[in-house]
Amino acid sequence: MLKLILNGALGHDAEIKQVGNKKAINFDVAVSLDYKDSKGNKVERTEWIKAVIWKSESQNSNISNYLKKGQKVLIEGVPSSESYIGKDGDAKSTLHVNVKDIELLN
Repeated sequence: MLKLILNGALGHDAEIKQVGNKKAINFDVAVSLDYKDSKGNKVERTEWIKAVIWKSESQNSNISNYLKKGQKVLIEGVPSSESYIGKDGDAKSTLHVNVKDIELLN
């Protein structure tokens, strides 16, 4: 099994979209990465991960009321990636996570 655990903050309010007979609750999570470069200088970088919570028509989607910009979350889910060609013609990639469990931290 492949599992990803993220601790980050939402970049925007969650959006709900109807997809067939399910609801997709979409949001982006900013994860901060701190490390030292080859010269020993501290480097701070932010990675953005697209997240989705799937709910059937009968399931409650009230979690979206709490997923607001800046909300800190701890997420467990299944990762996937997508490659594409950007408007500038360069190859790009995006990391996605299918959320299985989410905890609100603040």
